[in-house]
Amino acid sequence: MRRLWVPLLAMVMLLPLSTVVPAAEEKLVIYTAYEENELKDFWEQFKKDLPDLAAKASYIRGSTGPIMARVEAEKANPQADVIWGVFNDYLTGAADKGLLEAYAAKESQVIPARFKHPQNAWQGVTLLTVAFATNQKKMAELKLTSPRTWNDLLDPKYKGHIVMSNPSTSGTAYLLLAGHVGRLGEDKAFEYYTALDRNLSQVTKSGGAPGRMAASGETPIGIALAYEVEVAKKNGAPIDVVFPSDGVAWTFEGNALVKGAKNPENARRFLDWAVSKSAMTGYAGWRGAGISRPDVPVSGQKISEMNLINLDFVKAAHDKDRLVKKWLEKFSR
Repeated sequence: MRRLWVPLLAMVMLLPLSTVVPAAEEKLVIYTAYEENELKDFWEQFKKDLPDLAAKASYIRGSTGPIMARVEAEKANPQADVIWGVFNDYLTGAADKGLLEAYAAKESQVIPARFKHPQNAWQGVTLLTVAFATNQKKMAELKLTSPRTWNDLLDPKYKGHIVMSNPSTSGTAYLLLAGHVGRLGEDKAFEYYTALDRNLSQVTKSGGAPGRMAASGETPIGIALAYEVEVAKKNGAPIDVVFPSDGVAWTFEGNALVKGAKNPENARRFLDWAVSKSAMTGYAGWRGAGISRPDVPVSGQKISEMNLINLDFVKAAHDKDRLVKKWLEKFSR
């Protein structure tokens, strides 16, 4: 009997590995921080481009902090396959904690290196730039000219006419803090904030509040995300976007593969789509120039034409807690 088992075992071992076919993945779970209004358009484009995958897919939307806290809490039993449209500093933190699996999405080589994690833990897609939101009507009433540089904001004529947000509660404000540290160095950046603090009328918890306040005329100048101001302008607000010529603070939202994802092949297909020309064109409909692919037409000033501050986003993510604590100690109200 033992002699019969030997040739039988040999035959089994000679069978090609390709005959073992894995079960088809039936789901795709995506965690995203994109806003519902823009997400609706992005999702429609996804369904149009990849209907078979979209039929298996679902998403859970939330603010960046809670979404990433959920990914961490589920580390032992991941429920998400993909992270889509989340700030790069949170993604970098997730990579450091071993929550992400490296994957270079197809066509991601088109994206400039400054918009990608060096080990492909994530790729950046939608960019967020900080600008001055100036209310034309309010500025005229106060007989003020628009600031053009960060240094302009220190002029005494703007005293009590500027609103910004708090970096301990606002991703926009931390982006700005990291930007000033990047362009000036840490010591000079905090000297700048000391001078700027004299001209501020309010520091808000929400990063979107300064732009909304400028749009409504509550303040003539808000330090805000440019794309939010552009949306307000399209909706009729008498507001302008001014990109500071001495350095534009910026960050971006990126995509990543969750480590231990239950549907990794579906996840990779989605990530390939999420950096495609089609997806990027959809993003541009909401973000204007704020996309990472240079080969997709955009409205407004191109990213390549802006004086983007040279930032090390991995370092900025690592320094976040310390810099925010230092800012709070000096400027909390």
